[in-house]
Amino acid sequence: MKNKRYVIVILLLCDYAMAFGAVLAAKFIQRILPQLSLPDELLYLKAAVFTTVVILCFYFQDLYDWKYWRRLSELVSSVLLGGGTTLIALALVYYILPMVALERDILLMALCISLGLSLGLRAMYLTLRKAEFAGTRVVILGDGKNAQVLLSELNTSTYPVIFEGYVGKCNPEIDCPHIGDVEALTDIVSRLEPDKLVIALDDRRGSLPLDDLLRIKLSSSEVVDAAGFYEDYMGKILIEEIRPSALIFSHGFLSTKYGDSLKRVFDVCAALLGIILTAPIMLLTALAIKLDSPGPVFYLQSRVGQHGREFKLIKFRSMRQDAEVAGPQWASQNDPRITRVGRIIRKLRIDELPQFFNMLKNDMSFVGPRPERRYFIEQLQEIIPFYAMRLYVKPGVTGWAQINYPYGDSIEDAKEKLKYELYYMKHRSLWLDISIILQTVKVALKARGAQ
Repeated sequence: MKNKRYVIVILLLCDYAMAFGAVLAAKFIQRILPQLSLPDELLYLKAAVFTTVVILCFYFQDLYDWKYWRRLSELVSSVLLGGGTTLIALALVYYILPMVALERDILLMALCISLGLSLGLRAMYLTLRKAEFAGTRVVILGDGKNAQVLLSELNTSTYPVIFEGYVGKCNPEIDCPHIGDVEALTDIVSRLEPDKLVIALDDRRGSLPLDDLLRIKLSSSEVVDAAGFYEDYMGKILIEEIRPSALIFSHGFLSTKYGDSLKRVFDVCAALLGIILTAPIMLLTALAIKLDSPGPVFYLQSRVGQHGREFKLIKFRSMRQDAEVAGPQWASQNDPRITRVGRIIRKLRIDELPQFFNMLKNDMSFVGPRPERRYFIEQLQEIIPFYAMRLYVKPGVTGWAQINYPYGDSIEDAKEKLKYELYYMKHRSLWLDISIILQTVKVALKARGAQ
């Protein structure tokens, strides 16, 4: 995750510099042509507006998330769509604020330069990711379940990690080269010189080669535990490895009065703004639901909030009125109980809009774990370790799990979502909340559906 954030920041800064410079370069090119352009006192302001719109449209087109353009064909398509979106957005901006509009020739020239440079930058990034030095070279100490889980989730081209092999007893179930026994750990690390030595032992009691690990840490490679390594790269917490002591002594999971007050002020302001801006959409949605199928417009359902307190969750009804005649059921991605209008509003997340009123009532926050029903919570906390921890924070309209994991209708899905929810609880901050909200807006606008 940290590496991913660095890449996003670098791409964003480069795009900003290239787009701003493209406007200045286009103006310079036009001045040396036979038909000279007039001096422009607002050129820097116009360049800043152009650059801001380019960045926002690139973000909307997922050009800061490489998983959407892993191939050159996907990259070219995304960049061209980003350019088209930029032209549409700039036309709207220039209509509202004509004083910040660039001349047509300069605009087209600057956009072509920006798109060309951005395409070249990302093509170079894709090339570097495929090169051996682009990934973190890792040796794993461990030969059991923890090593298998780590390798199965991280040993793909999605993450910039190169696993050199694992140290321990030979285990044919591990899909990674066996490079030696624990007794030869120091020699193996000295020979391979990995960037990181990841400790993924199932049972550490009496089995950690402490002297060797200290020597390695002081002389050659960084020594990290599997849970921390997994968390940094995956953006979720490895609950198979987590222990109560790790939670107690962790630097995260902190709650302060100042932080909680700031989050509450942010939630109230966001809820009021959300109600005002989406009121026309909510009125049209209510009318469509009423015309589409019999039953109430709103769906009130008992959910469990912070500290186990129950509240009534407000949503637009997206299922048939008799959807749970047979008892509580998880919603699946292609659930037959969903109505025609319900399928659309769930895809665009419009069904969640009435939860702004839950935010005003202090039942929910804008960002947090998804509120669940007590029926499911009582089942899941018996099966999934640390599941009850999610009740220590206020539930959210959206969250880290919702934007990172698709629909879940099983215990395994609930377990995976918990990994993301615990990561959010550990790292929560106003900046992380804003990032999640921006990604949620993008998901809704691009109709990727609720998650």
